[in-house]
Amino acid sequence: MDNSEQNIHKQENQGYARIEPYTQPAGGWGALLSVARNLKRQDVLKKGSITLLNINQPTGFDCPGCAWPEKKDTHAFNFCENGAKAVAFEATSKTVTPEFFAKHTVSWLSEQSDFY
Repeated sequence: MDNSEQNIHKQENQGYARIEPYTQPAGGWGALLSVARNLKRQDVLKKGSITLLNINQPTGFDCPGCAWPEKKDTHAFNFCENGAKAVAFEATSKTVTPEFFAKHTVSWLSEQSDFY
């Protein structure tokens, strides 16, 4: 363990975020599983999957979660995991009704988590 890693491990005991070495690919099956879970959570597994295939494509739209430049030689999975999550949230079939806003004030809502 080098000196910088020792400092990180010392900080862990002080309540800082834990940082660990990661040798796996940034994408891959784990990222794909995470994307599928987010699409399922938003009840848009089929619709969201189709929408994802249009991200960063010549006839599609730019990824809302990253700044990848468009290329002439595109491929089907030309988006990041955060972009896929953003698409899942935008494509969700979950909505609130006017009754929800009649029942809850804006000040009360501002005190809730972003994932309320």
